[in-house]
Formats: sequence, C-alpha cells, structure tokens
Amino acid sequence: MSHNLSTTDFSTIQDSHSREMLENAYQAITLCEAWNFMKSFNDKQNGFMFSNDPMTGKIMNKMEELGYSGHSGFSFAWTMRMMEYLVKNGREAFLAKLQ
Repeated sequence: MSHNLSTTDFSTIQDSHSREMLENAYQAITLCEAWNFMKSFNDKQNGFMFSNDPMTGKIMNKMEELGYSGHSGFSFAWTMRMMEYLVKNGREAFLAKLQ
C-alpha cells in the first residue's frame, strides 16, 4: 500500500451511509490483500460493476461477510471507485474529495 493508507480515518465523512460503505470496502480490500489490484484496475469497458475479474467478486463477498450487503450496482461501483481514488491519490486527497 502507498500513501499511508493504514491510518485512513473515515470519521470526518458526514454522511453515515457513505461512511459505512467506505469503511466496509476498506476493510474488505485490506483483508483480501487487494490494494495492488485496486491501484492497477483498468477495465474501462466493464468497470467495477460488470468486472469479470475474480478479485472483484472476492472483495464483494468479503464486504458481505463483514456485514454490508445493501449495495446496488451503482453504490458498489461508486464505493470501489472511491477506494481506487484513495489508493491512487492518497488519504488527504480522498478525504478532501468527500467534503
């Protein structure tokens, strides 16, 4: 991981639903050891929502195991794009984007 992601704190995100989705995804990606996958994801045709990559399914399953199963296709894609933004741009830029 880069950009000191291990210290990412989501408590400043005002919208509790967004915060819950992002925290859940962060934990799932970490437990799946998928940060390199997120950093290099480049499926412009399918995006995260329609990705056939097994890692995408693994992350989604882990999110559900961790207690979040309320994603629509859009919310899953948004959450994954935000995690991609986090790993590619760093914690400060990520948190600023959500303000």
